[in-house]
Amino acid sequence: MLKASGDKVLPISCENARVIFDNICLRIDGKKASAWTSQATPFSDLETIEDWGQEANNAKNETSRTDAFLFGYTLFTGGKIPMRGIQFNNGYVRPDAWVVGALLKSDRISVDPSAKMFELTELGWERLLALSTEFERIN
Repeated sequence: MLKASGDKVLPISCENARVIFDNICLRIDGKKASAWTSQATPFSDLETIEDWGQEANNAKNETSRTDAFLFGYTLFTGGKIPMRGIQFNNGYVRPDAWVVGALLKSDRISVDPSAKMFELTELGWERLLALSTEFERIN
């Protein structure tokens, strides 16, 4: 399934994606995701970094929760997280604002304002590598 822009629409519902996301969170953070906001249309009020209200975000460091969300967002987006939401076959899921703030402050993601995306940085990819290595030790 392709959108007019050529971007892929994930062939999974928001509800089924939530099951996957919750299982990632259980594995990394020990509990289900605390945030999962979805709607039928893109979050058009979140097109710029200013729209994300990060000046009020006091997230100071990463936690197992931010690790889990980073892993899940990357699974669904390949490392380019749309500000207006991750598109599934029946709607969009908005990334969590607190997690986005923590990842921005730790340089795990950056902002591409022209593409209206958050993108994993080299540090973000390094963190995912470290997490996957931890998975290997668990099994």
